[in-house]
Amino acid sequence: MSGGPVPITSVDGLIERSYSSGMMKFDNTFRTLPPFLYEDVKPTPIKSPKLVHVSELKNELGIDLSQQELCQWLNGESSLPGEQRLSSRYAGHQFGVWAGQLGDGRAISLGELLTPKGRQEIQTKGSGLTPFSRMGDGKAVIRSSVREYLCSEAMHGLDIPTTRVLALLTGEDPVYRETVEKSAVVARVFPTNLRFGHFEMCFHYEKDEELKALIQYAQKTFFPDCTVEEMLREVVKRTATLIAHWQNVGFCHGVMNTDNMSLLGLTIDYGPYGFMEDTVLNYVCNHSDHRGRYAYNQQPSIGMWNLERLMVCFMKEVPKEKLQEILNEYPGYFEAEYLKLSRKKLGLKTEQESDYQLLIDCLQTLAQLQMDYTFFFRQLAHYQKGQLQSLQAIWDYYGHRQELISWLKQYDDRLTGETFSDEARQREMKKTNPKYVLKNYIAQEIIQDVEQCQNEKLINWLNVLYRPFDEHPEFEAYAAPTPAEHKHYEVSCSS
Repeated sequence: MSGGPVPITSVDGLIERSYSSGMMKFDNTFRTLPPFLYEDVKPTPIKSPKLVHVSELKNELGIDLSQQELCQWLNGESSLPGEQRLSSRYAGHQFGVWAGQLGDGRAISLGELLTPKGRQEIQTKGSGLTPFSRMGDGKAVIRSSVREYLCSEAMHGLDIPTTRVLALLTGEDPVYRETVEKSAVVARVFPTNLRFGHFEMCFHYEKDEELKALIQYAQKTFFPDCTVEEMLREVVKRTATLIAHWQNVGFCHGVMNTDNMSLLGLTIDYGPYGFMEDTVLNYVCNHSDHRGRYAYNQQPSIGMWNLERLMVCFMKEVPKEKLQEILNEYPGYFEAEYLKLSRKKLGLKTEQESDYQLLIDCLQTLAQLQMDYTFFFRQLAHYQKGQLQSLQAIWDYYGHRQELISWLKQYDDRLTGETFSDEARQREMKKTNPKYVLKNYIAQEIIQDVEQCQNEKLINWLNVLYRPFDEHPEFEAYAAPTPAEHKHYEVSCSS
C-alpha cells in the first residue's frame, strides 16, 4: 500500500483515515432501504487485539491494507472512507416457533465492497452490543469464532455455497458463557446478509411499504432481469441445491431456523454444526436440539418448511396458488441434485432407475454397521470391481461384515453396465469423496491451539480443508474413523 494511513480527525472514538491508494470502493446499497431494516451502531473494540489469521480472500478482494491497518479497522478502532457501521433487523422462526424480532445481535456490517469477485459485504461478528443483542453481550469467544472460521473455508473447499471469512482476531476481554472465555472477532464475507428473516420481519409486523421496498431491492440487486416469481423459484432451487450438497457430504447445520437461511442459498451462521462420523441417519449435532428437529435426515424437509415461511411473506405480491406451485418444485429440485451428486459419489456415469435404491441400501447398511461416513466413501473410491481385498482398510477397522459384502454384490452388478474402467472410476470418485472433513474433535484441537496464542494448527488445517480431496499424507491419521475417545463430541447453540 502506498502512502499509508493518515489520521485526520477523531469522531465518536473512531480515527478517521484517508488512504492514498483509493483501491477500496464501497457501495452500500442496504442503506437505501427503509431505516426500519437497520440501525447505525458503534463497535466495541476488543482489548489487546491480535490478528491471528488473514485468509486468502484479502488479496482476492483487493483489500489494500497492511496487517495492522486491517486489525484496527475490523476491531472498530479506525474507519475507512465510504464504509458503514450498521446492524440489520430481522425476525424468524426458531426450532419451529415464531420468535419475533431477532436481528444482528453481535454482528456489524462494515460495508459492501466492490471487488474483483463482485459485490461483497464485510461483517464483523463479536463486535459488541447492538440494538438487537436482546439478553446477550454482543461478544464472541475464541471457540465459536474459530469454528466459524474453519467451517466457512472447509465448505468452500468442498465446493458448497457458503459465507467466507476474511480474518480472525482474538482479545483479552473476559466473556461469560458456560465458563469464562476470551474474546474474539471473526470477519465474514458474503454478497449479502439478506435472510428469510428480513422478509418475515416486515411481513409479520405489517410493514407493507418496507416489505415492498425490500422485495424490489432483492430483485433488482441480486436477481436482475427476474420477475418476483422467477426470483422465488430461484431461491427455492438454490435452497434445495444447498441442502442436497449438505446431505451428500454428511453435513449437519444444527440450527436451521428461518433467520439462519440465506436468500442466496449460502450456508450461513456456523454454530453447532457437525459432519456425520459414524453413520447415524438421525444424527443430531446440536446438544440444545432436544427433539431432534434439525437432525441430519430432517434437513431436506426443514428446508421446505422454511421456504414456506418465506412464501407467506409474498402473499400480497404473488397469488397464493402460484406461491404454492413454486414451493412444490422444491422436492424435485432437491431429489434431482441429490441423485446427481450421489451417482458421482458412487462412481456412476450412466443413469438407471435403480440408482436411488442402491444409494438408500448403502446408507442403511452403513447405518446398521455404524461405519464412518466419510471414511467409507473415500475407501470405496479404491474399490476394484469384485475384489473385496481392495477394501482392506475397511475390513481392518470393521471386520468382514456380511451386510456390506451383500451390498457390494449389488454394487458390482450395477458397475457391470458402466463404461468406466476401475482406474477412471476411482479417479473420479476421489474428486467427489473428500478424504478429510472438519470433524468436531479436529476443530477442538485447533481451538485449543489458538487459545494458547498459537496459529500453526489453524494454518496447517486450512491448507488441508482448502483441498480436502488431496491425499495430504502427513494428516493420514485424521482420515481414519474418529477415535473412540473423540466420538460424540457435543456442541450447543453457544458453540
